[in-house]
Amino acid sequence: MANIKPYTDEIANAVYGEEVRSSIINALNKVNDDNNSYQDIKNQIVASKDDVNEAVAEFDAKVASAQDATTALINATSKGNTAKSALDSAITSANTARTNLVSATTSANNAESTLKSATSTAQTATASANDVKKNLDSSISSANSAKSALDTAISNAKTAKSNLDTSTSTGNTAKKNLDTAISNATKTRSDLNAVISSAQSAQSSLSGVIAQASTAQTNLQNATNGATNVFNQLTAENISAKANLDALRSEDFNAQEILSGVTDIRAYLGMIETEDVLGITMDYKNKTCTRIAGAKNLTAGADFDKFSMYGGRKRCNVSDGGTINAYYGDEGYTEDGSNGQVMVYQPKFYYLVCPLEYDRQETGYGYHLRKANYYISETQRAGFKLHPAFYDKNGNEVDYILMSAYEGCIYDTSASAYLKNDEQVMDASKDKFSSIAGARPASGVSQNLTRPNIEQMAKNRGEGWHSLGIKTASMEQLLMIVEMGMMNLQTAIGQGVVNLPWTTGSDTTSSYAGATGSTASLGNGTGRAIKTTTYEGGKATDYTVDGKTSICYRGVENFWGNIWKFAYGINFYCEVGKPFLGYVCKDFNYAESKKTDNYENIGFALPSENGYVSAMGYSTKYDWLFLPSEVKGNSSLPVGDYYYQNNTWDGYRIARLGGGWDSGSNAGGFSWTLTNGVGTRYRDIGGRLVYVPTVTV
Repeated sequence: MANIKPYTDEIANAVYGEEVRSSIINALNKVNDDNNSYQDIKNQIVASKDDVNEAVAEFDAKVASAQDATTALINATSKGNTAKSALDSAITSANTARTNLVSATTSANNAESTLKSATSTAQTATASANDVKKNLDSSISSANSAKSALDTAISNAKTAKSNLDTSTSTGNTAKKNLDTAISNATKTRSDLNAVISSAQSAQSSLSGVIAQASTAQTNLQNATNGATNVFNQLTAENISAKANLDALRSEDFNAQEILSGVTDIRAYLGMIETEDVLGITMDYKNKTCTRIAGAKNLTAGADFDKFSMYGGRKRCNVSDGGTINAYYGDEGYTEDGSNGQVMVYQPKFYYLVCPLEYDRQETGYGYHLRKANYYISETQRAGFKLHPAFYDKNGNEVDYILMSAYEGCIYDTSASAYLKNDEQVMDASKDKFSSIAGARPASGVSQNLTRPNIEQMAKNRGEGWHSLGIKTASMEQLLMIVEMGMMNLQTAIGQGVVNLPWTTGSDTTSSYAGATGSTASLGNGTGRAIKTTTYEGGKATDYTVDGKTSICYRGVENFWGNIWKFAYGINFYCEVGKPFLGYVCKDFNYAESKKTDNYENIGFALPSENGYVSAMGYSTKYDWLFLPSEVKGNSSLPVGDYYYQNNTWDGYRIARLGGGWDSGSNAGGFSWTLTNGVGTRYRDIGGRLVYVPTVTV
C-alpha cells in the first residue's frame, strides 16, 4: 500500500486556505498515481490469464499461479479502497481547516475593530499631549520671567559695587585732606612754639608776639575744625560703604567663591607649561576638549606611564587581610581567585578644578559648569587637594586604594566555592562579594542583591573592604578623561557590552551579562576584548564585534556596560516640583534614606528631566563630582552619556552607573540612572569591590 501519511499530516497541519488546497491536490495526485500503477498491474495479469487459458491443458501449474495472481489483485483492490477511505478522511480534515480559517478571519476582523479603537484612543492622547505642551510653554515663559528678575538682581549688584568703588575713592580723598590738615596743624604748632620762644627772648615785642600767637591759635582752631569736618565726612563715607557692602551681600555675592576663583586663576596661570601636571579643558558650552599643561602633546597609553597615578597602576592578587600576594606578570599571579581577589592597585594623586565659566542654576542651588580646567598631579602643589578617594575610615590619608578588576560575583561560604553562573542563592550575612575572571556577574534576578547587601558581602571579607563608592567612581572618571582627552569614553576606548537585546524569545527574567575575564590578556592595559561570552536567552554566545565585547581601562574591566553597577556613598532626594538634590556620605558609614549627620548636601541640583549631559553641576566643596546639572547634549557631545531620573514621587533615590547590556549609546563612564527607590534589585544591576587600607597611627 502506498504511504500517503505525509500528505494527510500536511492537510491536518495546514493553517491557511492556499496551504489546504495544495495539500489536498498533492494527496489526490498521489492516490491517482497509485491507481494508475494498480491498473497497469491488472492489465498485465489479464494478458497473463489469456496465455494461461490457451495452454491450460498443458500447464496446470500455471493456472494455479494465475489464481494466486488473482488473489493478489483482490488484495491490491482492497488497499485501493483503504486509500480512498484515507482520502475521504483528508477531505473531512480540509473542511475542518476551512472552518478554522473562517473563524480566524472573524478574529482578524475583531482585531481590526480593536485597532481602530486604539487609534482613536491614541488620537485622544495626542490631543492631551498638545495640552501638556501648552502648559510646558507657559512654564518656560515663567522661567524666562524668573531669569529676567535674576538679571535685574545682578545689575543691582553691579550698581552697588560701583557705589562701593565711588565711596572708597571719596574716602581716599577725604583721608588725603585729613593728612594735609594734620600736616598744617603740625606746622602751625611749630610756628606757635617759635613765637612763644621769641616772646621769651624779646619781652619788648611781647604785644606783637601775643598778637601773632592769637593769630596762630586762630589758625590752629580753623585747622582743627577742618580736620573734624574731614573726619565726619570720612565717617559718613564709611557708613555709606558699609551700606553698599550690605547691599552686595543681600544680592548673594559669595565672597568666598570670588576668592576661590582668584586662587584658581592664579594657579591656572602658573602651571600652563608645567610638565609634571596633567590637565584637560572641558568646554561643555562649545562641546570641545583640549589637553593642557603637561598633557598638551601626549597620547593616551605609554606617554602617561611615567606618571605614578598611571604607570604605577596594575592588577594584583589581594588577600582578605589586604596583603598584596602578587602583581600581574609575577609568578603565582592568577585570576581564578585561588591567590586572592583580582584588584587594581591605584596610587594616590592630587587634583585641582578651575571653573572658567559657570552660571547660577535656576533652582538657586550651585552652578552649571560651562567650562573648566581639570588638573591632576602625583605630588601636592599650591591649590591642589588630595582626591577624596584616598582617605581611610578615620579620615587619614592613604597612599593607594584597590579597585576590582572585574564586576562582582559571589563566593558561597557554605559551599566554599565561587558562584560562577549567577546562581540566585546568596546569603548576605555570610557570603563574600568577589572579583575574579570566568564568572557571570552577580545580579538581582530573584535574590535580594541590593546596595546594602553588596556592601555587607564586601565587608564580610574584612577590614577595609567596601562596594563601589561615589568617591572611587569619580576618581576613575577623572583619570580617564585626562588621559583619553575627552569625556565620550565609548569613542575613546570602545562601546562595551551595550548592544544585546533586552529580551530573547520568552526569556525576560535572566541576566544576559557577559562573563568576566575576556580582557585578561590586556593585563594593565586599555582596550577592547577580542571575544566575550554573553548569555542572552540563557544561552552562551561568543561575540567579537564592538558593542558586544567587554572594554578595559588600565586593568578595570567594564567600568560601563554589561551590567549596571550600584554606586554607594551618595543618596538623592526628590520632592515633586522641587529641585532634585544629592547628599554625599563623608565617611564609610553608608546608609539608605539618609541626608543628615554624616551625609552632606553636594551644593547643586540635578536635572528633573532625562537627556544627554550638557553641563556638570558645580560647588566649591564638591568640585570633584561628575554629576550633571543640565541635559541638553547629544549622544556624542560634549559628554555623550545619558542621564535618567524620576521626579514623579517624593522620596529617596539610589544611584547606578555605567549602563547595561542593552543601553547602546546611552551608556558610558558618566551615564547615571537615578530612577530607583531604596531596596531596588533587578536582573541588570550588579556591583564591584573596593579596598581602602586603614592607616595605623
